[in-house]
Amino acid sequence: MIRRYGRLTFLLLFLLTLGMMISSCTSVSRDAVSTIASPQTETAQSRAAETDITAAKAAKAAKGREPRVYTAEELEGYPQDIRDILSRGKLRIGMKVEDRYPFFYTDEEGLLRGSDVELANDIALKLGVKPEYIRTADSFDEVIDQVSSGEVDVGISKLSITLERAKRVLFSNAYLHFKQALLINRLQLAELGKKNEFPDVLTLLQQHGTQIGIVQGTSYVGFTRELFPTQSQIAYKNTSELFDRVRQGEVIAAVYDAFEISRYLDQNPAYSLDLQYVQLEDQDDDIAIAVDPRRMHLHQWINTYLHMQEKNIQRWLENYGI
Repeated sequence: MIRRYGRLTFLLLFLLTLGMMISSCTSVSRDAVSTIASPQTETAQSRAAETDITAAKAAKAAKGREPRVYTAEELEGYPQDIRDILSRGKLRIGMKVEDRYPFFYTDEEGLLRGSDVELANDIALKLGVKPEYIRTADSFDEVIDQVSSGEVDVGISKLSITLERAKRVLFSNAYLHFKQALLINRLQLAELGKKNEFPDVLTLLQQHGTQIGIVQGTSYVGFTRELFPTQSQIAYKNTSELFDRVRQGEVIAAVYDAFEISRYLDQNPAYSLDLQYVQLEDQDDDIAIAVDPRRMHLHQWINTYLHMQEKNIQRWLENYGI
């Protein structure tokens, strides 16, 4: 009898152990299948995590680092415009108050992040001072005003180079290159006539278009005037409002940079039924740092920095999907 119960106990233990082994193998198998089936998701998550870690490091470095204290004798060895910044211990950076993801934006924790923020933080770090962000400008043109008046030392805020702005500030070498583009209302375009009578859509709009939309306080006010000298401009507060008004038919087209228009269409794929995108290959939009015209040595130093840090800057831009 005892021997019989012993065999029964052994059999139960054997079955329990076997069940646990099968369950473990099934769990491992599912994990493996999940990993193999979703390589793109894993890559996207890794890329996002890398961007967050990089931005966090930059924010921490900018916040926790104390600037070097220079003696009076050491300061005498620098030009006056550099000496002023080193004495102050801060680089005053003009940046538009409204976020412009992924260039500059405030995250959920209230930290200022973005590709332009990483660039500005590193410039201050290499210069040997802290970054001080002045975010009071309601438009990109107002950032230029702040740089021109000396309220800030530099403007790092996705600023386009224009001849008009260059009369008032010193522009660095471009660190980012975009193309200008058109976002067009398909229905209104069709009403203009037969497109095959014209070499391209731009020429059709230039000859028969009426109202063109722009964002007030941007470089595209001037760019649009050059592209469409006989058309009237309708100004809007921001890109979201501008693009929506094109879709609703309030204006026939909008002129803006290819990156922003492409991003808008990627986020709203159904809008492609109502809108047509045209990139203008011959129209450039170069992005640079605006420097106070009284700070000639700072301007040259920033150009040297951009040359020496070109690979790092390119990596930051790629991390943010630019």
